[in-house]
Amino acid sequence: MGQRLKFTSPSGTAVYPHLNKPDTQFNPDGVYKTDLALEDCQELMDMAHNLAVDEFGATAKFKMPFKVDEETGQTLLRVKSKYAPKIYDSTGEILVGSQIPLMWGGSTLKVGGFMTTYTVSGTKGVSLQLTKVQVINPVGGGSGSNDGFDSVEGGYVAEEITKEAFEDVVEQTEAQADKF
Repeated sequence: MGQRLKFTSPSGTAVYPHLNKPDTQFNPDGVYKTDLALEDCQELMDMAHNLAVDEFGATAKFKMPFKVDEETGQTLLRVKSKYAPKIYDSTGEILVGSQIPLMWGGSTLKVGGFMTTYTVSGTKGVSLQLTKVQVINPVGGGSGSNDGFDSVEGGYVAEEITKEAFEDVVEQTEAQADKF
């Protein structure tokens, strides 16, 4: 296996995200993924390029996890993982269960994880393995380690789960189970 570097993206707009549940269209085990449209991610692009050059050499051909959208001029950053990422709100607090909002295309997010090199069937490249997502402004509805995100002013903040709210959910679930 190649080298691994930690990365965190700047804020961007989610494009075809599968973060609440995995995409199983081409992989029955599912893949958590999103493209992130970014105005400026030159630092990440340089980091990936330097990693590839260190691993494969300056004259090698390799694939990168970036694509420039010719219409908008934005850079599309592609991240994915077979494991569910940790989700954080805009203050950097980790979200669980019903605190996690729906994240559809157009959501403003930051993503983080590991940048790694790979060689598969002669193809060399760099991939971005997703381990965490920070929700700045979700589109689509509301509502491990401490290696999360710093707070972002004015972004999405999850509602606090109270004991009473938790007990209400348990009662509703039990009532639904009694119907069957």
